[in-house]
Amino acid sequence: MKRAHLRVVESTEPSREAACIARIAHGDVGAVGELYDTHASSLLRFATRLVGSDDAEDVVQETFLRVARVASSFDTSRDSARPWLFGIAANVVRERKRAFARFAAALSRLRDQPRETGAKPIEPATDIARALEALSVAKRTVLVLAELEGFTGEEIAGMLDVPVGTVWTRLHHARRELRASVGGES
Repeated sequence: MKRAHLRVVESTEPSREAACIARIAHGDVGAVGELYDTHASSLLRFATRLVGSDDAEDVVQETFLRVARVASSFDTSRDSARPWLFGIAANVVRERKRAFARFAAALSRLRDQPRETGAKPIEPATDIARALEALSVAKRTVLVLAELEGFTGEEIAGMLDVPVGTVWTRLHHARRELRASVGGES
């Protein structure tokens, strides 16, 4: 029996997926759709296993938003974008979990601050969610950016294009309103 000799031929042509990602890097939004059509279902299964079905679609959406931002970092010598996409999705999940932990710690700090006597203790997370929803969008935005995302007052001021004093005022009022709503203070 004769053995066949295989010869590895390296192609100088980028793979179809590499070409698609190169188009994304150059601003072709339609190419994001092509990549999404190819990989979204497997990324959704992956994300569902990590974060559950309620948050999985958000993870996939954030993954493709990030792909649009970091497409130029893709190694075009790869045949498949699948490992790269799964790496991005895993990072999104990790960042979401860290953000949730920071938010829980911030809420715990709010809970542990002294309250007037007779204040009711913090109830389930639904009370906190309702209290957050009751805040104005401006106050909620500053609170989430500072407490959940960990940005400094100066960074938030730059993001929102407002004076840093406005950031601190909104943050102060948001914390006070959240404490009053959740803790029963007036």
